[in-house]
Amino acid sequence: MTQRVKQPELMKAGFREMMKGVCTSIPGHILAFDPDSQLAQVQVGVERVDIDGATYTVPPIIETPVYMPGGDFCVEYEINPFDPGCIFFSQRCIDGWVNEGGVAANPIGRFHDMQDAFFLPGFRPRPKALVSFQNNGIRLRNKSGSQFAWLKNDDSIAVENALGHIRIGADGAVSINGVTISPDGLISNAEDVVTKTAISLNNHRTSGVTAGNQTSGPPIV
Repeated sequence: MTQRVKQPELMKAGFREMMKGVCTSIPGHILAFDPDSQLAQVQVGVERVDIDGATYTVPPIIETPVYMPGGDFCVEYEINPFDPGCIFFSQRCIDGWVNEGGVAANPIGRFHDMQDAFFLPGFRPRPKALVSFQNNGIRLRNKSGSQFAWLKNDDSIAVENALGHIRIGADGAVSINGVTISPDGLISNAEDVVTKTAISLNNHRTSGVTAGNQTSGPPIV
């Protein structure tokens, strides 16, 4: 009776130890990145625990493909050391695929091995959560949020940096650093550009001049 109780526990412990060598996915971060190949050296972000309870840091993984979404049309973004993300592991050796693409040969009989890793940037721990996050449409931005291109869910668009902005309202009106252009071409709020009164670029005329068939000269600065 005692043997029947211990055997399942022994099997469970053995299976648990065996599964420690099966890699699926785990958080991590960039150590170094090669822009030409888009391969990175990545660091696993969780310590390993030995059977005796001792912990250690997993060695870095080299030549890891980094996710860049798209095909003929792509999204390109900057990758820097310590950028967080998730490391995924292939069920087969990817050495041939990394070097050749397509349906590549499987040169080594590896299964769920740590050397066959992919890195997906963007998974963030709490200390690196985005500041000033806006859960509204889609926004391309820098880390601080001071520079962005934003398609909002109300059909408006905003492009800004620390020194200026361009905004397109849902009604088609465009604002450039406070100068507003209506959908029919009227400029307003442009005291420093033309005049306080809205004018039409299509129908603009000047007074106090003699009509002729020549083109006027350049503006006088």
